[in-house]
Amino acid sequence: MKNIILLSMLLVMFMGVVYGAIVATGGEHADMTGNVVGVCVYDNNSLDSNSILIEGVVAHGNQYGNISVRITDDTQIFFKEGNKRRSASFENIKPGQNVAVTFKGPILQSYPPQATGRELIIKD
Repeated sequence: MKNIILLSMLLVMFMGVVYGAIVATGGEHADMTGNVVGVCVYDNNSLDSNSILIEGVVAHGNQYGNISVRITDDTQIFFKEGNKRRSASFENIKPGQNVAVTFKGPILQSYPPQATGRELIIKD
């Protein structure tokens, strides 16, 4: 009986530590961090959408490279100011900015690889 109580207490404490770590780091999870290399604005004559080329590190596997990220109407874009976020738009994205992006769906294996952005955070 004492062992069960002890294990239960340890489990609750462990869950508290994990929750605290998530809250302390802001709960952010980016699929890629890096710098914007280029911005491509679609025109009315094409079916493409706005996109940006990011050079940086892909979080899963720590691979360095370029990825073209499609920015749709569903992509949430923010400025990060300390621990707070402020709403931004595609027009605020400029080459050279440091960004973190979370992908929506798979990464297409092309050159450069292509993905759709779910959330983009402009860090500076």
